Amino acid sequence: MENLIKYNDDDTVNIPFGRVAEWYISNHSLLKNIRLKCQSRKKTSELVNKNIIAVSRVEGAVDYIKWNTKRGSAKSTNRIDDIIKLTPEGDEYVRQIEAGEKKDKTCWYWVMYCSGDGNSCQHECGEIGSCKENCANYFLPNNIKNYHDMHLCKVRVISESKLSWLKKEKPLRIKIIGSHLPINTLASHTPIITRLNLSRQIRDNIIINRRADHKTAKDIKAKLLALYNNASENELREALLKNQKTLCDNTKLRSFIMYDD
Repeated sequence: MENLIKYNDDDTVNIPFGRVAEWYISNHSLLKNIRLKCQSRKKTSELVNKNIIAVSRVEGAVDYIKWNTKRGSAKSTNRIDDIIKLTPEGDEYVRQIEAGEKKDKTCWYWVMYCSGDGNSCQHECGEIGSCKENCANYFLPNNIKNYHDMHLCKVRVISESKLSWLKKEKPLRIKIIGSHLPINTLASHTPIITRLNLSRQIRDNIIINRRADHKTAKDIKAKLLALYNNASENELREALLKNQKTLCDNTKLRSFIMYDD
């Protein structure tokens, strides 16, 4: 995957659409073993409705929800490994952009952010693990106004793409900004994540195994732990703490399987 990443001078990277996007985010030093939440993906649906771009799922993607709107349109949840391509109308639009006849348009803009699990991050108001007394969020449950409030940490993952970039080999640009803690702090960042935090690819594999082979939680867990067959109990415990994108405990796994069922 590393060879598919182009590192830019402005601290951004350019990558292809697909699995490499999640791989890069999951393996970034700031983002390992933290849980990311996300805002709504912007600009994409508008251009899909205008038949300028089309969105497809990466091969093997099954972990998403589909529904129909009241108007009969099919909708589904977004994924960071979604793939965007130009339609014939989109190709013509880009030709006009290149000719200077039309302005370029953003076709993907998505902000993800650290969930602040474990009260170990610096909040937007400046306090670590909690809010300052004069903060507007101080008296709110969990110090957030709603589920999408980004107040609990300053780390952001911003991904974007434009129509003119879609003909390039690496059309998705990602920038990671902020930090969990101030540089000069003595506190350590130790997030305590109680929710399932497996990567999309691992979730896909679990669902496929479950649906195709009717594997039990025990069977799936054995497959996830195949690399740790000869590990000691302490090593397994350490792996569960440090590799939450690829491993999870029995309780979380059963809950995920029950949810899919």
